[in-house]
Amino acid sequence: MRNLYDNLLDYSTAVITAGSQDADFPVANIQHQHRAKVYRTGTSAAAEWIKIDLATAKAVQAVVLLDHTLTAGDSLIKIQGNATDSWGSPSFDEAMTFNAGTLKHYLSSTQTFRWWRIIFTKSAAGETRDIGRVFLGPYDEMAKAPKQPDGLEITTEDPSETSRALGGQTYSEIKDQYDAIKIEFPGAVSEAQSNMLIALSAACGTHTPFFVDIDPTDKPYDWFWYVKAESLTGRKVTMKKGATILWDASMKLVEEV
Repeated sequence: MRNLYDNLLDYSTAVITAGSQDADFPVANIQHQHRAKVYRTGTSAAAEWIKIDLATAKAVQAVVLLDHTLTAGDSLIKIQGNATDSWGSPSFDEAMTFNAGTLKHYLSSTQTFRWWRIIFTKSAAGETRDIGRVFLGPYDEMAKAPKQPDGLEITTEDPSETSRALGGQTYSEIKDQYDAIKIEFPGAVSEAQSNMLIALSAACGTHTPFFVDIDPTDKPYDWFWYVKAESLTGRKVTMKKGATILWDASMKLVEEV
């Protein structure tokens, strides 16, 4: 299980530009917490890029493109990193595998650079592509997965409101459904893993969304969410033997829509 919350795009020193952009949907929208506030490319060229200047070299392990409209016909979808703003032969150049709707990519190894680019080539220059929230940064990998067999609970919530007219007919205000996720870890979580959850709670609280990837290998997108914490991480000591402390821990998350 991986938690992706230290988004380098959110640092005040990050400067983001693009090869093209629709004036009504600027590239700065990829920094907005609301996933529906999208960036849209222009229609003048097929080759597109998003460039990120982090001001100083920072370590990156993952990139996520949320709610994008890239297609299987698009090509050269890559993440690139370099020490300078020169892209003829970047030091790091790695292809990303297309996935409709949401695309995530874990780098083959941690890379540390000041300059980064996300590039892709549209199937036709005159078309546009949208990208919602973007993540670029490191992740925390949990040594323990959710408790088996019942440590992961997923409930789909529907906030739609239904009322009944005087004549007896019902009518509904339809709203987007979302998942509520409850994760419980076994009572053998190390202090190091507990400290990861403390750091996540300190950084995001219940106010800042982040990505959680519960099973990157077997459920790469089914159990991958953009969430806020419904409450701060719960922890309880289950054993203390000398300097060794083991914990029960839990998370309650709500998907952002």
